[in-house]
Amino acid sequence: MVHGSLIRLRGIPALPGCLSRINLDLPASFRFRTIVSGKRHMANDLPALRITVRSSPETNDHEVCLFADGMNLIELIAPDLMGLDPDDLLIEPCVLLAGTSPHPAVIGRCGCGITECGSVAVNIHAEGNRVIWTANGSAKRIQFDATQYALEIERALHDLSWEPPDRTAARLIAHALDRTSLAKRGFEFSWASGRCPEGMMTASLLLTPGPYQILVRLPWDGEDVDEIVRQFATVLSRAPEEWPNVDCNPQAQDLGPPPITGPGWN
Repeated sequence: MVHGSLIRLRGIPALPGCLSRINLDLPASFRFRTIVSGKRHMANDLPALRITVRSSPETNDHEVCLFADGMNLIELIAPDLMGLDPDDLLIEPCVLLAGTSPHPAVIGRCGCGITECGSVAVNIHAEGNRVIWTANGSAKRIQFDATQYALEIERALHDLSWEPPDRTAARLIAHALDRTSLAKRGFEFSWASGRCPEGMMTASLLLTPGPYQILVRLPWDGEDVDEIVRQFATVLSRAPEEWPNVDCNPQAQDLGPPPITGPGWN
């Protein structure tokens, strides 16, 4: 909510200096100092991008938070939205990286966790030694130092310290599967998760023709990551008719039974 020339974020006091640095039409006379990479710089320096990942129990996943000198940029641009899950943003090629031509990048989603329910995007481009974000449908512009910006994205892409065991297992399962073999049988891997339901690890695949969503579930204690990765690689290398604990969900109306079934298929 805007009060005069200040914008107040949830849990963050209004900071005239920080806001003026990211070009939200505050008086240029505000002067301040900020910390970038452990050193103090004068106000004419550009803000530093910082990327963090936090758990989001409300949406049963995680949220990528984007900051400029400590200010939450998603809350600043779209106060009612939240950050994307890391699987939707911290992937390569990363949409946050800047080129000379502007391109849109979705950075936030509805608080319910579904991007299709609501989202916010910025246009990103590089201009000299700066990276510039322009909020879609707004004159708000945020500028970053290009070198620090690129280094922070590279760091975030390779920093997996936020991952709990179920996210680590899901990522490793995605890399361990023989996707070429699955594709020959009409399957495309979509995702893996240890959060639906608890006590199980689930792999979701798309089966065509159809399409059908195929959910394969294996019991997991939430601890032995290597073992559940090995189990999924083994099970999904077998003929689909032999897969256990399979749920099949048609993805279009009037679809009959799937072209593949077996004793473990529900």
